[in-house]
Amino acid sequence: MVTRVKKNIVGWDSPVAIHPGKFLEDTLEDFSMSQVDLAERTGLSKKVINEILKGKNPITRPTAFKLAKVFPISEEYWINLQNIYESDKARLEEGDRIKEDKELYLQNFQETYKELGRIGIVSGLRWTGTNSDEIVLELQKFYATDSLGYVQKEIERERISFRKNKHEKEELNHYSIAAWLRLGRIKAQKTETKPFDEKKLKNILGNMVRLSQKNPHEYLPIIEQMLNECGIVLAYLPYLKNTHIQGAATWVSKDKALIMLNTTHRSEDKFWFNLFHEIGHILKHGKRESFVNLENDDVENVQEKEANSFATECLIPNFEDVVSNFNKYKNYKEAIEKIAKSIGISPSILAGRIAYELSCKGRNVYAALNSFFETKINYSNIEENSALSVYLE
Repeated sequence: MVTRVKKNIVGWDSPVAIHPGKFLEDTLEDFSMSQVDLAERTGLSKKVINEILKGKNPITRPTAFKLAKVFPISEEYWINLQNIYESDKARLEEGDRIKEDKELYLQNFQETYKELGRIGIVSGLRWTGTNSDEIVLELQKFYATDSLGYVQKEIERERISFRKNKHEKEELNHYSIAAWLRLGRIKAQKTETKPFDEKKLKNILGNMVRLSQKNPHEYLPIIEQMLNECGIVLAYLPYLKNTHIQGAATWVSKDKALIMLNTTHRSEDKFWFNLFHEIGHILKHGKRESFVNLENDDVENVQEKEANSFATECLIPNFEDVVSNFNKYKNYKEAIEKIAKSIGISPSILAGRIAYELSCKGRNVYAALNSFFETKINYSNIEENSALSVYLE
């Protein structure tokens, strides 16, 4: 009589996955029954019986019903053996994948994991050997992949093409850049929008610029909603160390675009320029392309120049005419404040443009105009259903 019973012991995992064919083999021996005899009794082919015994075929439910008629063992018991085998096999395979990730890739993600923990995306476990399995699992879930090797390959293939950074290129953490872009994708997946409407987008640009006269805590959610109505998800993202990212633009489907902006300690002039730069990419460039805008970039390719031109023209059309009477005012501060008010934009936008234009001529006036850049934006909307946090410093 068969007396072997496989029990689940709490807190213990089998070091091997035992196919139920092994149990069937022992059962045949206990009942002094041959494979041929079992085939005749069950109506199963000798090949199927043999492949079950060799672990090449599973014990299906129909097979379990047949075996329960031949042996005094219930069909559920046979099915349970198969389920335990498949569970153990999957667990062991998962262990192999985690081991591979730990050995080959995990060390590349140390800074990235710390940064994701800092902003509350992962649990932020201590980077120790005892925590490595859990850290790998957290990273796999965050990047939505069964192996960190996928992230490695994505980086190596440079599927998302971004320009070289002029000053900090040696410090760029590509794993953190991939994480930052992933945060935007997660936001896009969770956000419903209207289908993309190019005409509607173009029509709201002027009204959007005029919002800059308001306080950031007022206009930031309004801008997000305006773009949402046009088919664009706007992700305000925290900065991750050594990414040096200002913004990015891509398409998540034919009717849905995604703009990502670094909104950590951003001055208003940079925020508005980066926003319209990325909108320029959406309006002017192909849906198969993605763009990542880094700090201190060398603007070499045509598309980036086009996006820059789009932003400058949208924010301050006819700039030369706007500042033609600049000298009639007592000082920079008075001129910027009054001219900005007359054309309906934030003084910080005008100050940023003037500082940039003069810097191109070898004059650095950023220090003199510093008062226009003192208000900083720290804003994130990546947590679903969380309150928006805006801090003005």
